[in-house]
Amino acid sequence: MSSIRELVMDRSRSGLASALAFGLALGGTGIAAAQDDAAGETATLTDFRGQTMEVPVGTESVVFLVENAMNTFYAVGGAADVSGIGTLWQPDYKVDFFSAVDPDFADVPVISTTNGAVDLEALAATDPELVVLWSADIDDKDTTAIESSLGIPVYGVFLTSFDDLDKLTEDMATIVGDPARGEEVVTQIASTMAGITDISSAIPGEDRPTVYWMWGDVFGTAGTESTADDLITAAGGINVVSTWDDPARSDEHPVLPMETIAALDPDVIYMWFNPDIDPEDIIDGAQVGDVDFSTWAGLSAVQDGRVYELDDPFLYDFMTGRQPIATLKIAKDINPEAFADVDLTTAYDEFFQAMYGVSYPDYQPVD
Repeated sequence: MSSIRELVMDRSRSGLASALAFGLALGGTGIAAAQDDAAGETATLTDFRGQTMEVPVGTESVVFLVENAMNTFYAVGGAADVSGIGTLWQPDYKVDFFSAVDPDFADVPVISTTNGAVDLEALAATDPELVVLWSADIDDKDTTAIESSLGIPVYGVFLTSFDDLDKLTEDMATIVGDPARGEEVVTQIASTMAGITDISSAIPGEDRPTVYWMWGDVFGTAGTESTADDLITAAGGINVVSTWDDPARSDEHPVLPMETIAALDPDVIYMWFNPDIDPEDIIDGAQVGDVDFSTWAGLSAVQDGRVYELDDPFLYDFMTGRQPIATLKIAKDINPEAFADVDLTTAYDEFFQAMYGVSYPDYQPVD
């Protein structure tokens, strides 16, 4: 089996090989020096609420109440500067990685929420210079409480596209004090994605499988203007919703009745991580909660056993820098012949070393 690097060197002189070849040095070279040089400075940033603010550069105290931004902060060299975090979702998939990137992770305070509100006392105890949280609204209650009660600047994150992820990366690198590192990470993601699409774009249209994307609510899927649609396309598939003659197909998260799914008859069903449902449940026609999957038995995807899952919510979180990892997994599942020579474990290891300075799957620091 080939690594991504070897495969694409055979297919192309650009793409995944060049993306991964930019090296393990990205895990930290020059970051500490850049932070020291920038300490005490400020930068003007506009967050995803459209709010312009002065943020500290080279700070050693940032609280993250949103995980994808914290992942990005780690990628640009800020792990040692995280002074508090929100409650992790599905922590068993993540703690080993976070602990490898930040050896002091176990001691980082966790800021809880009560009735949906941030614990301001616990937050204040971490003495942060900046708080990063999920918010699309300047009048968000947590944002207002933190800014008015504690006088701490808040950077609001609200990601709706992969371009948003690029902006987040660049802004987090500015806060760390190493904008060049942000540019390197953005370039790595873009180049790796280009290497994947270099392969998938060669798949003839008639050979591209139609894909039904399944969110956790089973009948909720990915519209044609969603980020999941972008993943399907990059992986060499066709979002089956694109063949649906209904204006709702362009929604971010359209909900389809069973009769519509049956009429669209996808070649593949692709699930986002679901702790309650396995692909085998769908293939076997199991009853899971209120859903009777025996009614899905007539679908081509079920009859052919082509039901797959992004089964690790950390590894395949595509609204982080690991977007190419999720895309590659989907591509190998739905187009196994085109991606037959790609060994996923080797590819993930190369990517993690370049992005985070740790190996995969054991998350050991690399020299």
